[in-house]
Amino acid sequence: MIPFQNESNKDRLERIIRNEILPKLESIVGAQLSEFVDLLLQSSKLKNFAKDHYLEESRSFEDGKLFYITSGIARTFYYDTSSDKPIISRIWKKHDVIFDVNSFQNEEDRVETVQMLEEGELLTIDYYSLKNLLNNFPKMISCVLCLQAERERYFMFYQRLLKLSVEDRVRLYLNDNPTLSNRINKDYIATLLGVSRSGFSDAYAQYKQGSDKSFAK
Repeated sequence: MIPFQNESNKDRLERIIRNEILPKLESIVGAQLSEFVDLLLQSSKLKNFAKDHYLEESRSFEDGKLFYITSGIARTFYYDTSSDKPIISRIWKKHDVIFDVNSFQNEEDRVETVQMLEEGELLTIDYYSLKNLLNNFPKMISCVLCLQAERERYFMFYQRLLKLSVEDRVRLYLNDNPTLSNRINKDYIATLLGVSRSGFSDAYAQYKQGSDKSFAK
């Protein structure tokens, strides 16, 4: 959503909530009371974050936040102790919601770190504000369950993706995310897809050739 000229942060926050977020919530739980909208506005913050900024690190569940991306790209990753390397679990883009549902629901420490890969703007809600929101409007828990279901669908998709050839992994992932390779370091995509940098480069070259031929038709 493009900022209006001379639009204040508060006005922009309200516009994003009413135009982008509320329609999605209402498609799940129906029309919302004005009291809920008011509390959602009070509970949310809109901030800009620089590239490489760590939004949150693996810590207590009470330090966790919900992030809604209005612009930019981020990654979630964790450290694999056996290889002593970061493992990227997902790359997130505009309109995605980054939220550790299991940590929030089970009050367990978070294992993943969230980092910006591109400068962006995010709406954030901290743990206690979200807890208060759900306590006051318990039917909104359905939205949390929908997020959990989406995470499970993505996990199944990702596991199937990793069983494919390197060429098919790169092709299918970039077909779903066509601009990603032009906006972030390709090493992040290679790591997510579980392929070497050289293997990704070869598969990416094939992908580009196929894309260029399709475009030329």
